[in-house]
Amino acid sequence: MRISTVLAGAALLLLTPAMAPAQAATTSAASRCFQLPYFGPWGKADFDFGPATVEQLNRNGIRLEGITPVKVKRGNTGIYMPIGWQQDHIDPCRGVFYPGGFRMVNDKTKENISFERFYLRVDGVYFNMSVNGGPSAELRVGTYKLLEFMPTIAMPRPLEGGVGPRVWPFYVDSGWSKAVKRLSGFTPPIGQVLGNLDAVVKYLP
Repeated sequence: MRISTVLAGAALLLLTPAMAPAQAATTSAASRCFQLPYFGPWGKADFDFGPATVEQLNRNGIRLEGITPVKVKRGNTGIYMPIGWQQDHIDPCRGVFYPGGFRMVNDKTKENISFERFYLRVDGVYFNMSVNGGPSAELRVGTYKLLEFMPTIAMPRPLEGGVGPRVWPFYVDSGWSKAVKRLSGFTPPIGQVLGNLDAVVKYLP
């Protein structure tokens, strides 16, 4: 597990000095520092929404759609995506980058909000969000607390052939709250449990 511990430490070091959120949000794609390989070649990430989040989506008529490579779980219960250095990378200035995303859809009003091309940073997860296919803006969708997931970031996952945290709670931030309000009129409270990330990185196929 030595390599996993080193990579876990590298992950934290790369996230911690990332630029302040306001700076990161205004940095253009052309000014990215450079790309470093992701933490491992293969893996998967399961994000399961908290009960309150699932209830709010379903009660307010919001349906989720996956944007490749992200897939949506049945009943709006969460999302799933493969991870690995063939598609993801680390940008020392902007955070850890993931392609794809998901879309919120209100089938009654036909409005939709897309959450795409996202970055994981030391203070949370940021998505490029667009309404009805219009211009996108980067907003922080969820926050997390380092002390809640760092103890298990390099947890051995022998049955899955890798390492990674099973418990990584995320909390609602303005991007999520504004999107749900736009589509339904309901405003999820900032700080509510958004969901839990269960991720494993694999070094052997």
